[in-house]
Amino acid sequence: MYHRISIGYRIRKQLAALSIQIPKSIHYWKRIKVDPNIKIEQNSAFIKGKVLHSMGAYSYSRSSLPQNTIVGRYCSIARNVTSLGFQHPLERFSTSSVTYSNDEFQLPSLPEGFLKTYGEPKSPAITIMNDVWIGNNAVLKPGIRIGNGAVIAANAVVTKDVPDYAIVGGIPAKVIRYRFTTEVIKALLALQWWDYDFLDFHDIPLDSDINSFIESLRHNIKHKNISKLSPNYFSLTGIKTSK
Repeated sequence: MYHRISIGYRIRKQLAALSIQIPKSIHYWKRIKVDPNIKIEQNSAFIKGKVLHSMGAYSYSRSSLPQNTIVGRYCSIARNVTSLGFQHPLERFSTSSVTYSNDEFQLPSLPEGFLKTYGEPKSPAITIMNDVWIGNNAVLKPGIRIGNGAVIAANAVVTKDVPDYAIVGGIPAKVIRYRFTTEVIKALLALQWWDYDFLDFHDIPLDSDINSFIESLRHNIKHKNISKLSPNYFSLTGIKTSK
């Protein structure tokens, strides 16, 4: 079950302390539904929309995704990204809502128990891993996993899990190509660079060739003892630390 919270002074102060940006559409004292396990890491931004969900550091969203969405670190979510809505029953003689709801037509004198309810109280979560870029107007099916480093093209309809570092597009979305070779992808997944703060990559040019970046970060982790990112985060019980 979702929790309802009022976005008043106390919560706004907590979010501001963590440099978490929330959209202007969530006005003072507006009550919104949030997942009870919400975790929003510092230095993240909800630029547009009316929803807050779990999101990692250095990620931003210009869209309203469901409350139980989980977004990793270093993700970029463009405008008008949505999830597929309520699924009508395919196994019945009709997909019409008239078989399970009287809300639309308000039919009088229906026999008790005649309608057979249908539907899930809560859709499965969409899981967006780290370093994911989702283009404008993409549509995501509830329950899917979008892998690390993946790219979703604008206007794509994603109905299946997306592999790590895949670029997908189309209706339904299919793999167009991968960002890197298999060897590089394996190295990046082993390195898990998103577990570190890019502000610590002082001597690594941010536009490095990918192989040079991997070797440089490996060297820094081994010889310069750079620490993993342990950001503070917002939860329903207040500000917490990852340490």
